[in-house]
Amino acid sequence: MKTATTVNSKRVRVMRFSMSVAYALSIPISVIGQTGEKAAEISPHQPKMIRVGDRRLAVYCDGKAERAPTVILIPGGGRPAQDWTKVQPPVAGFARVCSYDPANLGASDKATNFPQPIEEAVEDLHAWLKASGERGPFVLVAHSLSGIHARRFEIKYKSEVAGLVFVDSSHEEQSLRLHELDPNGPVPDENNARLGWYIKPGQRLEWKTELPLIVLGRGKPTPRGNNTSLTAEQFVAWDRIWRGFQEDLAKRSKHGQFRLAEQSGHFIQLEQPDLVIQAIRDVLKPR
Repeated sequence: MKTATTVNSKRVRVMRFSMSVAYALSIPISVIGQTGEKAAEISPHQPKMIRVGDRRLAVYCDGKAERAPTVILIPGGGRPAQDWTKVQPPVAGFARVCSYDPANLGASDKATNFPQPIEEAVEDLHAWLKASGERGPFVLVAHSLSGIHARRFEIKYKSEVAGLVFVDSSHEEQSLRLHELDPNGPVPDENNARLGWYIKPGQRLEWKTELPLIVLGRGKPTPRGNNTSLTAEQFVAWDRIWRGFQEDLAKRSKHGQFRLAEQSGHFIQLEQPDLVIQAIRDVLKPR
């Protein structure tokens, strides 16, 4: 007989596997670990703990509060605010800027679900922005999986968003495209859908925006390592597909731009932070 604990543990394992399969194609897990250690060398200042429902989220804000729009730095899936420590201090010199540790990460409290479903992650962001008293509208700067979160946020709270910067963003279609590339690999399922990826064959992203938008894409190919079952040829093809995702997102706004981070892998904010800082400056420019 299966207990509730056994079922829940199995579900967590499946969710983690599902996310790692898709996320590993943004950056291999071994590289994620190394980059995390690098980021941890630069600690953000003491956070403000903001209550969101039954938990608290750690929020780090800098810059003059009267400056608007406020820039919000959203870390990628499974990542803390520390990923932005090379970006936030310079941005604070010309804008109000906040980063945060999502639930289950950094100094924030744990959530019931790990990883969080996309709806919960988006609502956490909206709730802490409202509870914090930070002035909108907001420029959302989103890395990796959080690019999907930012698009979902913009759809739901359109009037609260003034601009977007995507930093090597995940794409809603990536699980489907991966399965097309490797039919013998994992089949997209409800666990992928909970995290924001499409799973219905043929489904395509229809999102468009009128907002200023800059998309930064990695210039260096992802090290293949031992973290994928893809062949060398498939892995090269996936890098081409990933570049196509970034270019596609930039075309979703008539004000969109794609910029290639030639010296960076997936973590552009750590390898070429000046490109992220300049993109934020450019999105903030009056139009």
